[in-house]
Amino acid sequence: EMMMLAMNPKFKPWDNKLLRQAVAYAIDRKKIIKTVLRGQAILLDGPLGPLQFGYPKKVTPTYRYNPAKARELVKKAGYPNGVEVELNTPVNRYVNDKQVAEAMIPMLNAVGIKAKLKTPEWPTLWANVQKGKVPFFFMGRGSVVDPSVALSQYFETGVSPRIGMSDPEIDRLLQKERATFDQEKRKKALNEAFKVITERAAACFLWRHKLLYGVANNVTYQPPPTGRVMGVEMMVK
Repeated sequence: EMMMLAMNPKFKPWDNKLLRQAVAYAIDRKKIIKTVLRGQAILLDGPLGPLQFGYPKKVTPTYRYNPAKARELVKKAGYPNGVEVELNTPVNRYVNDKQVAEAMIPMLNAVGIKAKLKTPEWPTLWANVQKGKVPFFFMGRGSVVDPSVALSQYFETGVSPRIGMSDPEIDRLLQKERATFDQEKRKKALNEAFKVITERAAACFLWRHKLLYGVANNVTYQPPPTGRVMGVEMMVK
């Protein structure tokens, strides 16, 4: 799962890249992983993580918790007195999702992004996200092994309205990686797309959950890398 704070640039104030970058600096992801998630997550410095196809050897840019930098960016974005926003989160869809969002609220408030937490029921939230009607939300994209489909779905112009990102350079790179069967060329294009998506702060990328399984002694089962539980692959000894 690629967990993220999505900011739809079709809505103000999220059309401002500086404000989106401020969010990335405002969230103390390491602290949330250590406390709220009890260490059961892996930090993301972009839309991909280690061991995923297309992950670059050198990650640039990187956003580390820096509230002073975040406050500076909020002011540069044109909000010297701060800005009011609503953060939507699912409840019990992901591991400790509401608790994670509650931890983020004071972090955002501290840098001038005056966030109010909204907790709509999952069917309502998901339907509105799919229609591109939610400006700011906490959510994940699961089963990201080969990232081609996921990156296109969320960050390529016109593929899905969920985030509403539209950037010609991101489009060019994602289309380039799909146009070749050569793995090294694909990786290079994905590396470049990774960098541009991260620099544009197309979302605030957070972490991947560590998936924990308990398997009974009388059952044989090897969980797949997608994280999906496939009952047809289980065997009773």
